Amino acid sequence: MPRFSIITPVYNPPREAFEHCVRSVMAQTNSDWEWCLANDASPDSWVAQRLAELQTVDSRVRVMTRAVNGGIVAASNDAIAMSNGEFLVLLDNDDELHPEALQFVADALAAEPKCDYLYSDEDKISPSGEHFDDFAKPAWSPERLLAQNYTSHLSVLRRSIVELVGRFRPGFDGSQDYDLVLRVIEHAREVVHVPQVLYHWRSLSTSTASAASAKPYAFIAALKSVGEHLQRTDTVAQVTEAGPSLARVRRTTRRHPAVTVIIPVDDAKQRIFGLETPLAGNIVKSLVEKSTYTNYTVTLVANKALSDETLEALAAPFEGRATIVRARHSGLAQMLNTGLVACDTKHAVLLDERCEFIDSDWLEALLGYADRTNVAAVAPFLLDEFGMIMSAGIGLTPAPHDIAAGRHLSDFGPVGMFAIAREVFGVSMRCALVDVASLKSVGGFSPEYSTRAMDTDMACKLHRAGRHAIITPLVNVRLLDDTSLMNDEIDSLTMRWGRVFGSDPYTRIDTRLRLPVSF
Repeated sequence: MPRFSIITPVYNPPREAFEHCVRSVMAQTNSDWEWCLANDASPDSWVAQRLAELQTVDSRVRVMTRAVNGGIVAASNDAIAMSNGEFLVLLDNDDELHPEALQFVADALAAEPKCDYLYSDEDKISPSGEHFDDFAKPAWSPERLLAQNYTSHLSVLRRSIVELVGRFRPGFDGSQDYDLVLRVIEHAREVVHVPQVLYHWRSLSTSTASAASAKPYAFIAALKSVGEHLQRTDTVAQVTEAGPSLARVRRTTRRHPAVTVIIPVDDAKQRIFGLETPLAGNIVKSLVEKSTYTNYTVTLVANKALSDETLEALAAPFEGRATIVRARHSGLAQMLNTGLVACDTKHAVLLDERCEFIDSDWLEALLGYADRTNVAAVAPFLLDEFGMIMSAGIGLTPAPHDIAAGRHLSDFGPVGMFAIAREVFGVSMRCALVDVASLKSVGGFSPEYSTRAMDTDMACKLHRAGRHAIITPLVNVRLLDDTSLMNDEIDSLTMRWGRVFGSDPYTRIDTRLRLPVSF
């Protein structure tokens, strides 16, 4: 039995493109494959003739011809019905594989025997044969997958699970791969990413590689696929369009868990709308007036500068739901740790007094992500007073940075990544919903950091512990003043974590294999 069954539905492909596809399969350095091609009643006579020739040339090529055209789902299922391989490799009839694609896949499967779904990086090929638009994909990012079919090509799926979920489904043409993957991951033990460009997606005028609007019916099917996946996984959420080929999944939590809002406060003031305003009072006012979620308590972590009278005034709007804790040290990290030690709820919101809320349902939206596997923190986009992004997560490649800093909120970013909720290496702790036990398990915040370095340090500690974060554009929070530049602490941070700088699994650089890719 062959290890890999390459699955290709065939319907009148451009002849030259199909020949490139053929040569890419025949050039595979790993020979443990069969190629199952289903001719979907192609009207051009050369298609049947060429497929017959391929069977004669190589016994690993298997062909069936449909009597009538049934569409890509029917043809793909017929190709699967012919297959014998342990894994199915999805290949369109006008695209190409890198010559070492199957070998890289085989090596990855050997390293992770429980893998049931594998995907690789990809690029595009112009009509003139030029490679462009490399997509260095993130590590397995299930939240991102709900908003965007980012795994796409190359997709390799364990055949037994594909059979279990019923192969491709009618009614999802154009997004049939996406629908299949969403059903497969519901049963997959492990999902593996191969960080190499193994698939070359040909950009034609009718291809979704060419333009998101080329197949609008495909996006309609994609939204349907996501909605049904959420139903099958008993996830309450609304699915709407976020942009071209991007879905917005707004989760709703069935539970209304108790949450502790931890706010380090001092006597700092700032001019807001021309008035000198105490920041502690401003965040209390914003929290009380803007929040529609009510099952929360507040821990005010105060430094020595604030009087008892001032603290009582800050606590008063919460009508008995606020606790005052005096911090022994004034550093932000120490004050947050003091709040975490006093916290007796599973989830807490860490909140900088320089924040202001924009969305009234901010806490409900963040809680929608809180119970996802291995999530230690969920955060909103932080904006400045002009609507420019200050932080859409913490990235580590090529060096620590605030993702999307300086971009406008309307900017979708590379591959639409700023418009969707997704896993990130870390988040700013100026406003973040956190799993308290996760932060305590890594020792809390390192007291030597009080700037943005504190966020990066925490992200590194959580990542080392197998935890990650989610950033969501569904919540925007204004940060009135950014006083947390980490210039003074970057040397210390580099000494501690410099060995992992550049290895962010969710923000990556070009991964093209520097091997011949033209045939």
